[in-house]
Amino acid sequence: MSGRWQERPSINDDMVSVGRAIVEAITEFRAQINDIFGVATSTGLFTMPAAATYDVLTPDTVAGSIVLLQAVGASAAVLQGGANALYVDRANIVAGTSFRVATAGGGAAAGTEQFSYVILNPLA
Repeated sequence: MSGRWQERPSINDDMVSVGRAIVEAITEFRAQINDIFGVATSTGLFTMPAAATYDVLTPDTVAGSIVLLQAVGASAAVLQGGANALYVDRANIVAGTSFRVATAGGGAAAGTEQFSYVILNPLA
């Protein structure tokens, strides 16, 4: 009976295989998105300070970048649901340097709101 149990892969081996398959699928999906939409993508995370504007430093911006924001957590979701929801100020995207987010109502954020972002850049 002990020989039969030795032939089965361990649960850890199965989890590693599943993890590798997920990473490969995500990598392939990203490549397909780039092929379909003609864009290069990058991602990041920032915490909005207690201010009405914030420059998110990233070398991944280019002329024509599209920046998508997503609230991470309840405090960011509350900010997005109110008069001071964040938006990307397209006039203040600096190629190779940063993009600016601003509150719609001009009021300051609490300073604890986290956001993830995706930058879509057109391929040359």
